[in-house]
Amino acid sequence: MSHTKPQLLNMLSNMVNVAEAEEIAQEAYLKIYLLVSKNPNKENPLQQLLALQPMLIAMSKNMAISNIRHQKVVSSHIQNSVLMWVESDEAQPLNSESSLIDQNDKQILLQAINQLPPICRQVFVQRKLHGKSHAEIAKMLGITNKTVENHLTKGLLLCRKYVAELNSDTHSQFRVNER
Repeated sequence: MSHTKPQLLNMLSNMVNVAEAEEIAQEAYLKIYLLVSKNPNKENPLQQLLALQPMLIAMSKNMAISNIRHQKVVSSHIQNSVLMWVESDEAQPLNSESSLIDQNDKQILLQAINQLPPICRQVFVQRKLHGKSHAEIAKMLGITNKTVENHLTKGLLLCRKYVAELNSDTHSQFRVNER
């Protein structure tokens, strides 16, 4: 089955990113191994493994599809949470101009958060919008506290970079329009 791994990873990497493809392949191989170990063919174990190759491929595809669906649900949940946060206007604006500026800032923040990688975005939203602790986030996502800190740092840097690039683009367009 080791000769099928590159083909399997290639197929999966067309569906999900390389890291997820490797994780899915590993899990599929483990499931096949557990299946074989429950009902071993003592005369020809290699033949039994080769016979399960189509099952390995189908299982891997299904796991990748499940992963994609899960990411869509997570992304949708995060986006809905951010939208609820953006739309909840707790501070009363002083005037209509400050209200427009505030709405624009929230929209830019929402765009910046949506540009983050999925896990980074999830950590960022859980910490910054839901106020969860590093330990709670780590437990929820099955990662270490240090990884949570790293994702938060990366999220902040990427959001700042996005806003800075947006501002520099806006200012350069403004200068072009002035001429």
